[in-house]
Amino acid sequence: MRLKGLEKQFWWHFGHITEAKNIPTELPGFTSIDSLVDDEYLAMLFAKVSVMESVYLKETRVTDEGVKLISNIKQLKHLTLMKHENITKACLPYLNKLTDLEYLDIWKTKIRLEDISVLKDLKNLKELHISPHEEGVEESWDAILEKIIKAEETLPNCTIHT
Repeated sequence: MRLKGLEKQFWWHFGHITEAKNIPTELPGFTSIDSLVDDEYLAMLFAKVSVMESVYLKETRVTDEGVKLISNIKQLKHLTLMKHENITKACLPYLNKLTDLEYLDIWKTKIRLEDISVLKDLKNLKELHISPHEEGVEESWDAILEKIIKAEETLPNCTIHT
C-alpha cells in the first residue's frame, strides 16, 4: 500500500520509503543532534517502530510529550536526552516505564538529582548522567554529594555522573 500525505513525506525523508509494507517495526537506533526533531516527528516514527535499542537526542525540540512517546519503545537500553530545556521532572513516570534501560543521559534538562527518587523501577540502569542543580545556581560539593548518596539509594547498581 502506498503512503499518503504527511506519512508519505515523513517516511520518504526518513529512509526513502514509499510503501507501508517497507516501514520497519524494529530499528537498532535513532540519532538526532541539533535538529528540528520534535514530538510530532517522534509520534510519526513510533507509530510504526516499536522496538529500538538506542535513542540519542541532543538539542532537539523534544518535550515531555516526546518522552511519553519514547516510553512505549520496547527493548530500549540506551537513552540520551541531553540539553533539552523542555524536558522536565513531569516526564519521570514515563522514564520509569523503560525498565530495560542501562544508560540514561538527562544532563542539562530540567530534571535534577533530587528528582530521580521516582526512577525506582529502573533496576537495570548502570549509568546516569544528570545535572546536580539548576544552571546558574552554585551549590557546595557537600550538598551535591548528599544528593548523589540519596540517588544511589534509589539506583544502587548505577554510576551517577553530575
